[in-house]
Amino acid sequence: MGDGDFHHDDTVFVTHDAVGCESRQVFKKVLRNGARGVFQGKILVKPGAQKTDGYQISQSLLLDGDSEFNAKPELEIYADDVACSHGSTSGAIDEDALFYLRARGVPRGMATDLLTLAFLAEAVDEVEDEGLREEIVARLDAWLTRRRG
Repeated sequence: MGDGDFHHDDTVFVTHDAVGCESRQVFKKVLRNGARGVFQGKILVKPGAQKTDGYQISQSLLLDGDSEFNAKPELEIYADDVACSHGSTSGAIDEDALFYLRARGVPRGMATDLLTLAFLAEAVDEVEDEGLREEIVARLDAWLTRRRG
């Protein structure tokens, strides 16, 4: 999550070099007030790595028109029996969802924070340890609350 004079750059390179490899990469960024984020990720599947299952997604939620997210997901596959996918999306808060919450009396700032936490949930859900997952959600919520003012 980035606010203002913030630049965060992720570069990930995963190599699959054996039969039956598996990888999951879920990257989420929330940016506002001119913050910038970059994601460059590559999955390499070497010739002997049949039955590899690789997944990579990078997504950003841009909370204003001044923030920027650049992504370059890549697949390089030299085996023919694999299930690999990658993708990247960027977008703003869903105005229909925001309207729904606002129509039910939720203040705009709190509604935006709830939708932001919902956006981040996919990445947080990847954390297996329940206690750690709860701590992450608490810290994200506290960060959003502090910035709401």
